[in-house]
Amino acid sequence: MDRSLLDNGQIEWSYDPAPAEWDSALARLGGHPLQSALWGNARWAVDRIRDNRWMALRGGVPVWMVRFEERRVPALGCVGWVPRGPTGHLLDPADKLPPPLLLSLIQSNITLVIMDPWRKAADAPTNAVTPRSRPRTIWIDVSAGKKSVWDALDSRFRQGIRRAQRVGIATESTQSPEDIERFFALCCDISTVKGFRLPASLPLMMHLLERGRKGDVEARLFVARHEGRLLAGAFIIRCGCSTHFIWGATDRNASKERVGEAVHWAAIEWSLSNGCNIHDLEGIDPEQNPGVYAFKKKMGGVEIALAGKYYYPLSVRGRLLAWVDGRFR
Repeated sequence: MDRSLLDNGQIEWSYDPAPAEWDSALARLGGHPLQSALWGNARWAVDRIRDNRWMALRGGVPVWMVRFEERRVPALGCVGWVPRGPTGHLLDPADKLPPPLLLSLIQSNITLVIMDPWRKAADAPTNAVTPRSRPRTIWIDVSAGKKSVWDALDSRFRQGIRRAQRVGIATESTQSPEDIERFFALCCDISTVKGFRLPASLPLMMHLLERGRKGDVEARLFVARHEGRLLAGAFIIRCGCSTHFIWGATDRNASKERVGEAVHWAAIEWSLSNGCNIHDLEGIDPEQNPGVYAFKKKMGGVEIALAGKYYYPLSVRGRLLAWVDGRFR
């Protein structure tokens, strides 16, 4: 880990801190698990996606951090992709890349930085190229306690949970390789039926679950079974005081047993047991995926518009990449 005092000694920059130190700071600053060392290490181990991590400290206390992945585009250079980051705030709110980070990016031949902060649109920065679209999600306020969360559920969702209990649906957290494989197979089935690319792999899921069982960022796979057969799953990652629904799938032949409601309620209960504030359902699209949107709406959360992508071109090629990404994605 390199440390250097810059900005007249007001800010101390730390490059590539130890994973536990990074994830602890991320949790304290209210960051997203896609910015975690757990996630970054998994992407490197499984997909060989290299990342870089910079942390700004004031008085030895982390105040801002960014993890960016190197994504190479043939003939156009390398993109620094910042999924659901950066995290935190510097005292100077000027909306531009900090000089130490900018220098590192240029030295790494990065031509474009794309940031996608986990912030409400109203809290987004005003710099760079404004995003062309605002992704939407649903946040469930779990800080209010179990009764309030239960009462906020749509009555049909509560009925589904009760029905699942009556017919003998059992829910639990699991690390069994057989369960993970079955869950992954369900995810693949859903992606095939709905015609979308599954942004996951079996090795990635296993890596996250094997190494994310303790600490400030941890992964869990919750499953719902009937007579021993796994019928639904929800892959959840906790980062400090927030939990995030990353992947999920349900056996379409088991809809009458309401296994989807059962497994999501198990995940929400885990969020409650950890004293979390937010359970993020991670993405809704009423137009392209109305069924999932309707299901998530029944969980009683609040629809949130996120900040969206912000582009920081560092060269002519970077400006071209920013235009292409914004135009066609």
